[in-house]
Amino acid sequence: MSPQLPALCVIAHSADLYGADRCLHAVMPDLVRRYRVTVVVPSSGPGVAVLEALGAEVTRLPDYALRRRHLTFAGFLPWLVRLVRGVRMLSRLHKNRGFVAIYSNTLAAALGPMLRLRWKIPHIVHVHECPPQPRWMAPVLLRIVKRTTQLVICNSRYTEAWVVAHQAGLRGRTVVVHNGLDLVPAPQSPPALHTPFTICCVARIHPKKGQNILLSALRVATEQGRDWRVELYGDTLEEYLPLYSELREFASAHGLTDRVAWMGFHPHVEDQYRNADIAVVPSVIPEEFSLVCLEAQSMLLAVVATGPGGASEVILHGETGLIVPPGDVQALFAAISELEDDAERRAAMGRNGRLRVEEHFSREAFAQGICTQVGILTGAQFIEAKPT
Repeated sequence: MSPQLPALCVIAHSADLYGADRCLHAVMPDLVRRYRVTVVVPSSGPGVAVLEALGAEVTRLPDYALRRRHLTFAGFLPWLVRLVRGVRMLSRLHKNRGFVAIYSNTLAAALGPMLRLRWKIPHIVHVHECPPQPRWMAPVLLRIVKRTTQLVICNSRYTEAWVVAHQAGLRGRTVVVHNGLDLVPAPQSPPALHTPFTICCVARIHPKKGQNILLSALRVATEQGRDWRVELYGDTLEEYLPLYSELREFASAHGLTDRVAWMGFHPHVEDQYRNADIAVVPSVIPEEFSLVCLEAQSMLLAVVATGPGGASEVILHGETGLIVPPGDVQALFAAISELEDDAERRAAMGRNGRLRVEEHFSREAFAQGICTQVGILTGAQFIEAKPT
């Protein structure tokens, strides 16, 4: 990192390779050309190597991220102690670096507001998530954001509306920058119809993600004589292992064991979508954005997702995919069946989706949007680092 560049402190909520983590990775090549970037992470993970390879300095601290397990009687006090210690450790680093701004990559990156109060430098929050539960959380978090944040970047108009609905005082501080994707080469042609008809669902096993709704639609399809296979890509956090067990028990109880593949986490986009006929995002709470929609469309797949929500800003209903109501098994079954029965329409949606991603959701446009907003707030005079 070039010493003449201004220093930026980025607070991450994890060091994984999922949605918000990957968005940070997407913007990092552009940030490191403009700033000396220090990324703070709450644990080790595969994302650390990615960030370091992209040119960021990574600082690991004990887990300071706001997680559901920290909101218990037993979990809150230890978490608060880690948070305070993290602020002290980073304050020593700030004396050496002289950070010009703090960039919190999610609402869960709880160190950001505390650092703003102590350091008195600009604070940016990038909102990727709209937590519905517990009900008190959103008002409390956004009240803190209002007090400690000069700029709120939202990943969709849906997310922006959620922020403003819970904290109207943030209306003048919010901007929308849609996520973008670093495109892989498109397949030579839309996928041929597989036997069985193969549906991929890429998401961690989580109550929000609606894997139970998809398996229920698979049950309906099987009862009606349709030959479907569902591939579930994604791991499971420890607190949701009971849900994982319930899903497997459901598949077993309804004779779906051979029709469901538990694929686990795969880091490469091509591996997740290569053998699929369509992609499904069955979330029971609408997605704030959904990188999965972008990925699938970039691989020439039609997508069925729930909405309205962020996915409705990515998918053009009837042109690149279909939007169905959340939690509606029959609507999801009908939409998937509709695409299974019309190969020509399905292929056209895949082609249209790829073009839409290329035109509106590139990594470059996303990164430029983030860097522009950060630059406006910090007033930094960018000096492009010379290639080594």
